[in-house]
Amino acid sequence: MTAFWTPDQQALAPYLEAKSLAEKCLQIIAAALQPGMSEADCQLLIRDWLRAHRVFDPARPPRVRFSGGPARRRFGLNRPGKRRYRPGMSYILQCDAVLSGYAAKACLNGPDGHSQLAPLQQQLSAWQQALPLALARGETPQQVAEQFPAIRQQYRLAPITGNLPEGNRIGEGPLIPGLWQWQFSLNQSGHGVAGSEFLIVDDLGPRWLNEATNALVIDTHTLTQ
Repeated sequence: MTAFWTPDQQALAPYLEAKSLAEKCLQIIAAALQPGMSEADCQLLIRDWLRAHRVFDPARPPRVRFSGGPARRRFGLNRPGKRRYRPGMSYILQCDAVLSGYAAKACLNGPDGHSQLAPLQQQLSAWQQALPLALARGETPQQVAEQFPAIRQQYRLAPITGNLPEGNRIGEGPLIPGLWQWQFSLNQSGHGVAGSEFLIVDDLGPRWLNEATNALVIDTHTLTQ
């Protein structure tokens, strides 16, 4: 047996580099959060960092959400979309980095150790572990979603060098071989967590890119033994 499509390191390198830049940006901005900073202020900081590193795309603006904290009436600068950061609040920072036409998303939840975020992150972790296993059994993403109804997810096929089987289409059935970009989020009791990862689907099975990098250098000739 020989894998008909397995992406190599060179094909994945632009996505990995773009994702690394996006994640680095969010880590730097999260470390710079100060009380009184608005969601719009934070979005501008992310935008300026991406611009400085030439990976900003105006069609993909960054997104920031502050949640939780002491209850206050929503008016003026405290209404949704213009909340100001205060101690005790959780946050979701999201951005896209576009490098030579290759786009990668990143998402950062915080602060680390927030008591309200831990159970949400555990649910997302359980879903992330279950998805590739379910896909390998022949289940569709829609069937997996029924098992985790609280998790919102979006996915798309990312363009990449490789010979994809002809005649396949993206639909309600099993995923076709390729590199998929997955976005997922979970909100509960005024707090939320989210993430974005790449999923590889090929003849070696579905797996998350950050867990599969070493497997991508497998010599497919050994599969015939």
